[in-house]
Amino acid sequence: MVWLDSIEHTWVEELGGMNLFFVYAGKGGDRPRIMTPALTGTLLPGVTRTSLLRLAPTLGIDAVEGRMAVSQWRRECELGELTEVFACGTAATVIPVGKVKSESGEWRVGDGGPGPVTQRLRTALMDIQYGRGPDPFGWIHKVC
Repeated sequence: MVWLDSIEHTWVEELGGMNLFFVYAGKGGDRPRIMTPALTGTLLPGVTRTSLLRLAPTLGIDAVEGRMAVSQWRRECELGELTEVFACGTAATVIPVGKVKSESGEWRVGDGGPGPVTQRLRTALMDIQYGRGPDPFGWIHKVC
């Protein structure tokens, strides 16, 4: 279930106990970009969310906070501008969102499967967590 803002009931905030990211593939030499709803005091300031905002630029992916209306989400998916969406959280790490159902119908995100940006971010984050890749942020500490 997607939670919307409590005043206008328009702006996407989070997915249950997980944060959402919207992915725009780079076109014409542009870098891909991820956008997550800005912290407003009513949504979860998740550790995984913060980690992905820091990690993405090191992978050549621009990362921003902003606002996304449900109508914009649908329109940008239909136009092919919004190519991927994923949810993230401590237990789930990074999970693709392939389809959205709403009162006004349903629509597919991208091809309905996990996209390359989502997969790249998930792999990079998990490689840090499991010690398979470099940890440029000093996040991992061995406990004896």
